[in-house]
Amino acid sequence: LDSPLFMCPIGVIGLCGQDGHGDLATARAAARTGVPMVASTLSADPMEDVAKEFGDTPGFFQLYTPTDRDLAESLVSRAEAAGFKGIVVTMDTWVTGWRPRDLSTGNFPQLRGHCLSNYTSDPVFRSRLPQGRADDTQAVVMQFASVFGNPLTWDDLPWLRSLTNLPLIVKGLCHPEDVRRAKDGGVDGIYCSNHGGRQANGGLAAIDALPDVVEAADGLPVLFDSGVRSGADVVKALALGATAVGIGRPYAYGLALGGVDGIVHVLRSLLAETDLIMAVDGYPTLADLTPQTLRRRH
Repeated sequence: LDSPLFMCPIGVIGLCGQDGHGDLATARAAARTGVPMVASTLSADPMEDVAKEFGDTPGFFQLYTPTDRDLAESLVSRAEAAGFKGIVVTMDTWVTGWRPRDLSTGNFPQLRGHCLSNYTSDPVFRSRLPQGRADDTQAVVMQFASVFGNPLTWDDLPWLRSLTNLPLIVKGLCHPEDVRRAKDGGVDGIYCSNHGGRQANGGLAAIDALPDVVEAADGLPVLFDSGVRSGADVVKALALGATAVGIGRPYAYGLALGGVDGIVHVLRSLLAETDLIMAVDGYPTLADLTPQTLRRRH
């Protein structure tokens, strides 16, 4: 990749754009900066439209695996046909955690029909809707609710692997034994993440899990996110072995405030801070960022 950064998948990022098309804005920012986007299943615009905006920057598709296997296969095949360069399967959110801020505001946009365009544009999903109700929001929401959230087990990994020849990256692994088992199952990359802490309050910080994940990955690429807010955070994660470092909320804030230009500003600022910290501390290349560059406190 041209950049050690990437943009994490953010469900309903479309709503963060003032025009309601935040997915397209994020893809356009990726094209301008060379920072790849991982496009979420929960998108305001169909994945094909998002992929068209990437330019020369590679993009990845994040799959929330539905309980309907035919639908899962359709979503993956569409992503492959659209030109995505890898499939990121989220393992840690088949059911959402306890989210008081969402509860206090009644925030679940999908249940109001928002950001379901990858479903409503899918022929398999549409075939599951009652006859004559393909454009009925209530019918769409009910069908979405009935298929979202597949509690995947290791027995499902061979099936997931069979869906595509694209690189398969599993997201949400923080335990080294899970990493080893995923590697044995044929995945192409590990994504160390605790979903930004939104899934289990008080849980292990993902960056504390990262060194053991990298060791267990034993050469496989390791993507990392959760709590990255600055260039200093990026440097630390790279030094602990991350292949690439994902940001989430910072670019969502940039999108909300300034659209494409806002995201570009956030990305360039983080890249500049990362570059300057490396220069100030005397590390000329990413390869020079090793665990020996860090002093750990106990």
